[in-house]
Amino acid sequence: MDVLLDDPRTEQRYQADGYMPYWAQPWPGAILLAEAIMRGEPGRGRPAIEIGCGVGIASVLAARMGWAVTATDYDEDALAYARLNAERNAVTLAGTEIIDFRVPLPEPAYDLVLASDLLYEKRNCEPVAHWIASALRPEGLAMLSDPYRTAAESFADHARDAGLTLRMERVESRAPAGLHHRGRIWYVTRPES
Repeated sequence: MDVLLDDPRTEQRYQADGYMPYWAQPWPGAILLAEAIMRGEPGRGRPAIEIGCGVGIASVLAARMGWAVTATDYDEDALAYARLNAERNAVTLAGTEIIDFRVPLPEPAYDLVLASDLLYEKRNCEPVAHWIASALRPEGLAMLSDPYRTAAESFADHARDAGLTLRMERVESRAPAGLHHRGRIWYVTRPES
């Protein structure tokens, strides 16, 4: 990520829209989410999507677990890296796509929605909750992780306002390389209407 911060193109993009190459780092929430995915049920080819995939850790693990995963981010460079990560780990993604989680989908299309460390700013909580409500099929599951960021505290209220049901689990990890990560996984469902 440091190399990208020194790139003049990053400065230009920052001046245009506040862009930062956050995708270029394996965040603690991605490790926590990947471990939760491995403890979860097999995908059996069902459709899944990761929003804000970054380097693609959760997408790759979900694909390994049998989900047909579309990895998404707002940055084409992140998607290129996620594709490379999948290739190097011998898994196939259903696809990659640039999305803006502030724009809801026209209809629910996914049985699994994944997001890690996406609630790093309070302003993300409401649009992420509404995007999940637009994307998640009834009986589907969304899993979001965060390392106890105070910015994420309002997510639960926004999720409920969007008609979603959720529970939170506190998690810890000592992977990779023995680093200790603490955080929470939000398990979000969309009850059948």
